[in-house]
Amino acid sequence: MAAADAPVKMAWGYGGSAMQMEGGWNQGGKGPSVFDVAYMDPAAHPTHGTPFRAADHYNRVKEDLGYLGQLGATAYRFSVSWPRILPNCTGTPNPEGIKFYSDMIDEIRRQGAEPFLTMYHWDLPQSCQDQFNGWQSNQIIDAFANYANVLFDSFGDRVDYWLTLNEPRANCDFCMKQPQFAPFTSTSEAVFYQCMHNSFLAHGTVVKNARARKDSATWKISLPSITDWHDPDPGATATSYYASTLLQVEWYFDPCFRGDYGPNIKKLFPLPTFTAAEQAMMKDSCDFIAVNMYNSNTNGMPALPPGENAPFTAQEVDDATARTYWPHPRPEGVRALPKYLYDRFNKDVVIAELGYHVPRSQETTYAQSIQDDLRVEYWRLNAPNLISLIKEDKVPVIAMLAWSLIDNYEFNSYEFRWGHIAVDYFDPVTGKVNTDKGSLKRTIKSSAFYMRDFFGNNTVSPFGTKQVKSSSTTTSAATSASTGVAVSTAAQASTTKSSGASNLVAHLVETLSAMMAGILFL
Repeated sequence: MAAADAPVKMAWGYGGSAMQMEGGWNQGGKGPSVFDVAYMDPAAHPTHGTPFRAADHYNRVKEDLGYLGQLGATAYRFSVSWPRILPNCTGTPNPEGIKFYSDMIDEIRRQGAEPFLTMYHWDLPQSCQDQFNGWQSNQIIDAFANYANVLFDSFGDRVDYWLTLNEPRANCDFCMKQPQFAPFTSTSEAVFYQCMHNSFLAHGTVVKNARARKDSATWKISLPSITDWHDPDPGATATSYYASTLLQVEWYFDPCFRGDYGPNIKKLFPLPTFTAAEQAMMKDSCDFIAVNMYNSNTNGMPALPPGENAPFTAQEVDDATARTYWPHPRPEGVRALPKYLYDRFNKDVVIAELGYHVPRSQETTYAQSIQDDLRVEYWRLNAPNLISLIKEDKVPVIAMLAWSLIDNYEFNSYEFRWGHIAVDYFDPVTGKVNTDKGSLKRTIKSSAFYMRDFFGNNTVSPFGTKQVKSSSTTTSAATSASTGVAVSTAAQASTTKSSGASNLVAHLVETLSAMMAGILFL
């Protein structure tokens, strides 16, 4: 291979979160989260399904993680459920919860992927909410730091990459300022700002504690924030932070790298203030840039799903949520936003979320969700930009974590399918989703095969092959629920680039399995 065609050094893989995947809400000693409690009464908060079963990942975790090995993924992001570890918010850890995630980490590594552990992805223990109003109170800071210490103690020997709180802005916005999700606590602007402030201080406190430990030498910690790309960017002249990349970066990122909110966002909103000691603690509390990317608005070009010629707005509205089509997945932002952040902060980049949900109007059956041609087109437009970002723009991207591994629960609905592995949520009687009655069988989507081939041939993991630090040495077998055929999933050496021959063999295995089930996907 010519030098110009040499693979870039970047891990790639998928992500997911506990509340959106696991189910098992009352299994294994887990306490209720705010989502569990909110949705116990369907009349109070109507939904398109509940989180109680979700994708049943809690009981199918080895099967789901086996797809990482099958697809050659070299990184995987998952979140830990706080109420599964500490059902009472603080106190004695739940040993069953510790074992579940310990086994999960071992399995991720066994499949050849580097684990990226997210401490919190919005599933707050109801006990925290009951005791001190959760993220509204500064008592959450010490409670979260205590929880983080349990995670460090339990998993720090096998996890190097840690993400503290996923998207504080979205969590505080959608759960408080304009509450669409649990715990539905407030519509107050002041509470929204305080929730954000408490989130930053919780992150800073966790990092301060981690760096004081003797076992933290290899740990790298960051806070992932969702950010929109705007080109041209009105910057400081924007009247809404949603309309400006600069204002979002000053609010979401500057505290972790510069120790304080940026000057323009402070002029726009009455944000709480950091003390001098807090600024010192916050500055450089992120070891790398972690960004979640979905929305790109570029040069006034129409924000349409890739490969389509008409907006999906009318087709995406539903009676329960009145959501219109989101996001605006223009591919230019995938290259521009990480470069913008790298130029500003000069830190390595992890793209902690990047993905696309095919419009619901295009996926009304399980078979349509598997043959996800629009998502394939999304990656055909975006994946080469990631390679150019590294090769041409010289941005050090450590990992790209696609959202998501499997179709999951989108906080109050199963209708938005982000996964690269299809999950059958369709009620066999009505043919509709969101009734918690589907078979939950899994099938690899076309987009996952595209990613396997593209990233397998164009990337090499910076992490190498690591030994699993556990007493178990048995290589698991992932079973395709759609075919019933066991497929070996021995961990692939992540420093080995997939060859055309290996891809052909893998495709033959998949084809043979599908033929045995009477379903052939080419």
